[in-house]
Amino acid sequence: MTAAGRGIGALSLLVSVVGIAGCPSRELPPPPAQDEPKKEDAPFCGKVFRDAKLRGGAQCCVQPSAGLLKSADVAAACGVAAAAYLGETRDGAACRLYFQVAGSDAKETYAMVSHPVIPSGAPAPMGPDPLLPWKWKKVALRDALGYVAVGSADESALLEKQTVLWAGRGRRIVGLHVSKQVCTPAQAEALLQKVIDAVP
Repeated sequence: MTAAGRGIGALSLLVSVVGIAGCPSRELPPPPAQDEPKKEDAPFCGKVFRDAKLRGGAQCCVQPSAGLLKSADVAAACGVAAAAYLGETRDGAACRLYFQVAGSDAKETYAMVSHPVIPSGAPAPMGPDPLLPWKWKKVALRDALGYVAVGSADESALLEKQTVLWAGRGRRIVGLHVSKQVCTPAQAEALLQKVIDAVP
């Protein structure tokens, strides 16, 4: 037998072994029934609040703001019932938690936290950004700087509805907007302490 004959014989043996071993079983499971309704996957964050006005649609909050403010924190600090929590949604890099308050539009009753990241090498902020449109007053926080917005020439209507706060501890800073229908200003300051303590 020549080398070419041995090569052809080995090749045919290899093809027959692969053909037998590589053939799928004739007893495949039946395809899934088309009648079953497809369940919508639950988001990883739990409840998502649906507000068509928010850019990007309803989505779970993302880092660095995700998880800094929890519905249980708002319930504990502000006396809101746990059942009033409607869900969260992201607003850019900020995170909003919505609550149902009697006699109020749910889209206006939320607590929003933002946590901008300060790059390494940059000096630690000693107060709110001077480009923000508000005048600020210091508030007492444990181991952190705290400020509350007290006036604005062009956004005074916002301050009638919300308490706007800022806190910083080194390079870790947070902004907090809380509807006055959800928390009183004093309760919002207590909530600010919880948020700045939650920043890693």
